[in-house]
Amino acid sequence: MIQVTPISDYWTQILNTGETNYAGLIYRVPPRLWRALISVQKELKLMDERQLYTSPSTFHVPIKGLGYLGEDMDRNEYELLLAKVKTILEMIDPFKIKIAGLATFPTAIYARIEDGGNFKKINKAIIDSLKGKVDKSPFDDEEFVPHVTLATFATRDVEPLIEKIETDGFKDRDFGMAGVFEVEAVRINLILALGPEETQDASFSYIRSFWLGKFTR
Repeated sequence: MIQVTPISDYWTQILNTGETNYAGLIYRVPPRLWRALISVQKELKLMDERQLYTSPSTFHVPIKGLGYLGEDMDRNEYELLLAKVKTILEMIDPFKIKIAGLATFPTAIYARIEDGGNFKKINKAIIDSLKGKVDKSPFDDEEFVPHVTLATFATRDVEPLIEKIETDGFKDRDFGMAGVFEVEAVRINLILALGPEETQDASFSYIRSFWLGKFTR
């Protein structure tokens, strides 16, 4: 059994971010795939509604954290960083993903992403090209796991949920396929993102979209 880390263990750290937004590169899950993900969330909620379930409007694959957007941020340097991200993404061809199966981190329940290693390739390319310019977390590079968070743990006693998602009907659940043609840089207010579902919708704000490859609209 994994060592569960409920949100209460790091909530003070989140509160200390205040109104400061965090920039990140994400892939938004297409709405046509939401229904299957919502369905499994409902099944889990019937077992334990105390956990923090992700609002469907924020279903996404986190690709790479870029860093906090403080008031003292150098705007020119920030624009150069985004330009470099654009160049990196132009070198990655569009690809397909499959969302299939459930698993757990110490902090959350997530849907697995099968993508042929492409999201990890983007993550690593940004780290290698922008070393010292973007955050690097313990979950980047070789530890990077593409996923869609469905629920964040609010309590430690989640054994029944973990046992449930390890059964055949959950660990191999098929949620559908999609094409990845673009990814998005967003501002994330962590307090809203890790709050009740009604606050999560306002937690993401758009910065810029990036097309993969030399794709022409």
